[in-house]
Amino acid sequence: MANQEQIDQYRDQGYFIADDAVEPEMLEELTAAARRVVAKVRSGEVVDEDAGIRIGGQGEEPQFVSGLIAPEFGEPVFAEYLGSAPLARYLRPFLGDELRLGWVHLCAVRGDYHIGWHRDIGGNERDGSYEVEMEILARHRKNLVKWHMALAADPCLWIVPGSQRRYRTEREHECLINDSQGEIPGGLQIALQRGQTVFWNSNSIHRGRKPEGLEGRLTLMGALIDHRTEYDGAGEKGDQRWLMADNIRASLPQRTRRYYDNWRSLAEPR
Repeated sequence: MANQEQIDQYRDQGYFIADDAVEPEMLEELTAAARRVVAKVRSGEVVDEDAGIRIGGQGEEPQFVSGLIAPEFGEPVFAEYLGSAPLARYLRPFLGDELRLGWVHLCAVRGDYHIGWHRDIGGNERDGSYEVEMEILARHRKNLVKWHMALAADPCLWIVPGSQRRYRTEREHECLINDSQGEIPGGLQIALQRGQTVFWNSNSIHRGRKPEGLEGRLTLMGALIDHRTEYDGAGEKGDQRWLMADNIRASLPQRTRRYYDNWRSLAEPR
C-alpha cells in the first residue's frame, strides 16, 4: 500500500515510484505477452474491427497498442494485471475501495520517439487565462490515477514536478504552445527500472523522449477510476466502445470483471 511519504509526494510533486506494484511472476508473464502482442499487430494477425476490438497500433511498427484485454489477443494476463491486488493497494488511498474500468495500453517503441511538452487535458483550453487553467486543473482527471509500468528499463517520461497544481510559467507557456521540444527548467527525467511503476498525475506538464542508444521502450500504461465519481462519457468512453462487444465480460477475471461491470453500468446507452 502507498505509504504516507508516497501519498504526500503524489499530491505535492505529482508522482511517486513503487518497486512492488506488480508480482515478479506476473512481470515475466506480462513481458512475454507484450512481445507476442506486438508481433500479432506487426503481422496483421490482430487488426482493428469496425464492430469489435480497437487496437490503436496499426501498422508494421505500432507505438501504442490498446485493446490488450480483448480475447482477440489471447493474452488474459493483461486483464489479470489490471485487477491485481498490488495495483489496488497502491490506488486505494487515492481512489477508495470501489473502482471502475480505466484502461491498460502498451507502448512499444523501437524508432524515434519525441512527444513534446503538454498536459493531458483533452479538449479543454490549452492557452487560457490563469482562471481558466486553474479551473481545469482543479477538476480534470481528479477521479483517476494513471501509471506506467516498465517491462524493460524506461527513461522516456519527463515531468515538471508540482506543475499539476499551479499555473504555467512564461517558459512553460512557450514550450506548451510554441516550442514543445524545448527545455523547461526543473524538468525531471523519470528513469524506471524493469518492474518499477510510476504513478503520476497527467495534469502535470510532461513529455516523452526516447534517448539515443535506447534499443526500445516496452511499457504498460494504465489507469483506474474512482467509481464514486460522476461518469465522464467523453473521457472514459472514447475509443473504448469496443468494450461493449459480447465477448469481453466473460473473458475477465473476477476483480477486473467488477471494474468492468461498474464502468458498463454507467457507459451503457440509456
